[in-house]
Amino acid sequence: MKKENKEMLELLQQVDYMLDNKENRGTNYQSTKVLEPKVQKALQDLDLHHNNSLSVELLTRNLDNLDKIAIFYRGNRITYKKMFTKAFEYARSLKALGYGMGSEIPVCVSNIPEFVYLFLAIGFIGAKINSFGEWFDENYSIGILNRSNSDYVFVSDDIYPMVRDKIQKSNVKDTIMFSLTDSLLKDNAGIAQNPYDELDQKFHSFQNTAHQYQESRDGNHILLEDEFVKRGINYYGCVVADCCLDDDLAITYTSGTTNPNMPKAVLHPNRSYLTLSRFKESDVSGMPSMRNLTVLAHIPTYTHMQLSCAISDTLFERCTLAMEPFYNEQFFPYSLLINEPNFVPASAGFYVHLCKLLNYDEEFKKINMPYLMLPTVTGEACSPGEEKFFNYTARKHKFGTGKLPFPLAPITFSIGGGTSESSGIFVTLFKGLREKSLKNILFKETLGLTPLKFADVEVLDENGEYCSIGEPGLLVANSPCSMKGYYYQPELNSNIIVYDKSGKSWYNLGTYSYKSDKDGRIKMKGRMGSDIYSVNGEKIPYYYIEDIVLEDTKNILSCSLIKPDVDNEEYVCHIELQPNARYSVEMALESCANRLANKVPKDILDKIYFRVRDFNESFSIAPSGKRDYGSLIKEGVTDQCLPVLKFVDSAYQKETGKVLKKNL
Repeated sequence: MKKENKEMLELLQQVDYMLDNKENRGTNYQSTKVLEPKVQKALQDLDLHHNNSLSVELLTRNLDNLDKIAIFYRGNRITYKKMFTKAFEYARSLKALGYGMGSEIPVCVSNIPEFVYLFLAIGFIGAKINSFGEWFDENYSIGILNRSNSDYVFVSDDIYPMVRDKIQKSNVKDTIMFSLTDSLLKDNAGIAQNPYDELDQKFHSFQNTAHQYQESRDGNHILLEDEFVKRGINYYGCVVADCCLDDDLAITYTSGTTNPNMPKAVLHPNRSYLTLSRFKESDVSGMPSMRNLTVLAHIPTYTHMQLSCAISDTLFERCTLAMEPFYNEQFFPYSLLINEPNFVPASAGFYVHLCKLLNYDEEFKKINMPYLMLPTVTGEACSPGEEKFFNYTARKHKFGTGKLPFPLAPITFSIGGGTSESSGIFVTLFKGLREKSLKNILFKETLGLTPLKFADVEVLDENGEYCSIGEPGLLVANSPCSMKGYYYQPELNSNIIVYDKSGKSWYNLGTYSYKSDKDGRIKMKGRMGSDIYSVNGEKIPYYYIEDIVLEDTKNILSCSLIKPDVDNEEYVCHIELQPNARYSVEMALESCANRLANKVPKDILDKIYFRVRDFNESFSIAPSGKRDYGSLIKEGVTDQCLPVLKFVDSAYQKETGKVLKKNL
């Protein structure tokens, strides 16, 4: 019997033994709202028949799919059987190193197959992964390592230079290092081959540097992947723990926009991932089946979105995971060409860059992407102007025509959302196409985010009353995918709970929102507390001003209102024009200023400046992939900033021949 088959058989025997002798330790999730019968049945079925770890669930769901491709990595096609046997090897090594049920394992690894093996292995043994980012603050990173009480940290060789000093200053004793080249196909001489090396080298090094770090002996003992696997060869105990849905699985991190370089740590149990993945299935979601799709896994591995939306959902649906270790907006278009994925979750900033290249760069102008069926904006809001530009590009470059027949295609962009705390509880597939239905045309309102059917979502006013359609308030949610809590800051857990007028508790998602229709779709706006006050005490949220600017989708691509100095009442409205804008910069700003003058008090407009970002400059991207508000704040009020009232006066004079009076 081949070694792979033998290990697969042993893993299955251990899973069967665990399931046959399972204790009933799970708690049945009780929804806070009345659910559709099929939705309630699906939730109950999870507790009754799937009360186990995510790793066990993914294995059992793929027992008749083991010869299909689980992971695509730079030309290497890795089967489900290979993936699970590698995870089993890793699980045995983890047990041999002393890890077990409840252990916490720190990980700082890029999107490579070894990360998936490790994630599954950690789930099998009942431990929890603590996946952190290389860019985190030094003291914060050292604290993460020390609080894990782990003798080992797992890193990939591309990240190691950025975390080496942090590791050496921590209590961690040894580093287990994976290389980006470990899973590349080998030639007859055993040398790793990357068929995309010429392209990769223009942006990143795809060399194996792990051996160099190991030989340098720079103060931290390093084990390579093969040495790590050897640690478990002689471990003969059972590695599959008796886990339940409510056992801890993953500590991931938010984007860090509110506390730069120190993002909040969020703890999620198995239930979050199993529920999310189960409710992406067509029988309960009503959405098309994901079967036979290739999904791009490129979002950083320290995010809950990557573990759930890319890894868990993809393997749950028996699809193929295209692993991309380089998370970079400049490389993103090339990653699509290398991996040809059908479903791609990415930030708006990444898609802006892609669409600019496809429309205006000579290297990309003739490229079509017929495989790209589900381009999805996730992680942050997508402006109406961006949606317009994205969907224009999707039509022009035949997105999805290889998966869906023309003229049913081209595809329009999908929108996903939520927060790390509540998990990704919103998704609106093919949003632009759905807005063209007769019902939505008559309603004359763009669609909001559609809550998944298990989620209880509401908008509350300041008195805890439920807001009516179109009335802005605080977005709150209850769902089986809500986090267990903030991991390092338990004092924040009480702040995230709010109560409505009847005393019902909700998770506070901290964002202005409103229901856009009677079906309960949600428009997520800016952060609560981001407001400007007029002299008479009127409160104007940032998003209100941004929405007025963004009404002109023919000329305005996106905008963000920023207060650079907390002690100075000056605000900058950063604007990027559509690449194919009909207006000049001056005309576009005059139009914006006129709209603002009709709806915003003059004393507030007197505090606001326009700052136009040109085609090449655009908005910078933070390590999380979202818009880098920190850099906008740091930029401050510069000579490039132009007073809004200057354009109001100019536009008014052109229209009437008079100078604008005090009262607008």
